[in-house]
Amino acid sequence: MRDESLVAQAAGGDRDAFTSLVERYGSRVLAVIEKQVGDHHGALDLAQEVWIKVYAALEDFRHGATFRPWLFAIVFNSIRDDHRNRARRRDRVSEVEPGQWEGAAAAGRYDPTATVAELEHIDAALAGVPEPFRAALQLVDALDFSYDEAAQSLDCSEGTVKSRVHRGRIAFRDLYEKLSGGARRSAHPSPSTSSRRAIASPGSAPAQEKLES
Repeated sequence: MRDESLVAQAAGGDRDAFTSLVERYGSRVLAVIEKQVGDHHGALDLAQEVWIKVYAALEDFRHGATFRPWLFAIVFNSIRDDHRNRARRRDRVSEVEPGQWEGAAAAGRYDPTATVAELEHIDAALAGVPEPFRAALQLVDALDFSYDEAAQSLDCSEGTVKSRVHRGRIAFRDLYEKLSGGARRSAHPSPSTSSRRAIASPGSAPAQEKLES
């Protein structure tokens, strides 16, 4: 069933339809959030908040719109709010908890065919790509969004998304090459392939695991 049909049913009170949407996109939402906040438990909490916001906003979903960019607009708005809240908390303390701001996930977590070192390099390189280029890279290279869909999610023009993806790929490639010891470029995973391994694969727990039925 199409996403938009499920949205219409969920907006009418069909909880099974909403559950289907969560099951369809839960792991991808969690993976994107976790890459941005660098904290699995914090990502679970934020993913739950996202789905609560989505449920509350279903009646506002515009007829004829596409669900996926609408969903990830909520995701990235929630991530930005979380970053601002973290920054305010950081300003109130004298010492940041070690690892709080790191974006790398645990080695060996995503792709069983990749080496531990490769996964570490991919995670670290991706974490080093500055925003907003990393968000555009996640949507286009990892989640297969069109430039138009990514533009809707990030509330910017299609041309801006193309520029951000281009610059994100360059930043990722350069960081990966430095971290992997400067081996031949042909031996490195492409930004797209690496991003898929590091971002798009489901995390260790679905985003809906904390939602109450």
